[in-house]
Amino acid sequence: MKDLLRRWWLGLKRFLHSKDALVYLLFVLLATIMWFTNAFTTRREITIDVPITYTHIPDDYILTTPPYNHVRVRIEDEGIDLFRNRKRPYELTIDLTDYIHGEAGSFVIPMDEVRTVIVQQLAGDAGLVAFAPEILSGTYTRQHEKEVPVVYTGKIKPAAQYQICSAAELAPKTVRVYGTEQDLAEIDHVETSLVDYEGVQDTFVTRLPLISPKDTRILPDSVGLRVVTEQFTERAMQLAINIPDLSNQGQVLHLFPTQATVTFRVGTTWFNKVSEEDLVVYVDVPQTGIDHLPVKVENHNPHITHIRIKPEEVEYLIEHYDTHSDGGSATSVPKD
Repeated sequence: MKDLLRRWWLGLKRFLHSKDALVYLLFVLLATIMWFTNAFTTRREITIDVPITYTHIPDDYILTTPPYNHVRVRIEDEGIDLFRNRKRPYELTIDLTDYIHGEAGSFVIPMDEVRTVIVQQLAGDAGLVAFAPEILSGTYTRQHEKEVPVVYTGKIKPAAQYQICSAAELAPKTVRVYGTEQDLAEIDHVETSLVDYEGVQDTFVTRLPLISPKDTRILPDSVGLRVVTEQFTERAMQLAINIPDLSNQGQVLHLFPTQATVTFRVGTTWFNKVSEEDLVVYVDVPQTGIDHLPVKVENHNPHITHIRIKPEEVEYLIEHYDTHSDGGSATSVPKD
């Protein structure tokens, strides 16, 4: 086997060093040149798809039968120009301003105009052989309009050590929905696409598409979402427990203890702005058979979250008293 390969290699070397090899390579070069010359001078045909964009459709109209969204064109050209025409970014924009009017109707686009626009975009001496479809037509109808609020359907989870400062903001908060009177009667809001966000920090801004109810059209079809978060810290405050007034029943309610410690989360920018007026600690009127009263907190500051209170329950004593005719206290008789 080695001898066979050796003899083959020696024969190839002798051929390459002979005049026959030069003649052979010359003919190969000439054949290649003739092939490229023929390829670049022969006219050929290619088929391309030209996308169509329809503009100036009034907001309160819908195309019930949309026309074709592209035109298939067959062109003829030669050589490098054919390649250039294949790679060109063709586009066709049709203005429907003069075609849509009245409550409903149909329209037909003159194909001579379409042909002219396409020919103007061809490179070199390319010729338009054919295009399809032969007719661009559609139907339309005017729709009713209704303005409805937008509802964000996802969830927002702030990053560790962050909290949301306020409710997520949508812009715009309302959108216009177009459809039949019957369809619009059943729509009272529009929802965003279901997208959840995790690890949100600082100011987060994005844009969300809207879910269009069946057989309707929404403008705009997306809304902006803005969420502001900030790092939080914990703060504790010792507050007096408010008690209900039982004087109309000749009673006084005593608590043990009379104060509670309230611990909560608050954003760093609001840490020094929180006051005792933001939180009201209280108990309700005792019910029969209850030995301890649960301590409750009323929060008046939206920046305060995750409230904890200690103690969660307090003991109590109801003091009964009699009054003189002038309304003053006469005696005090404590009762369990």
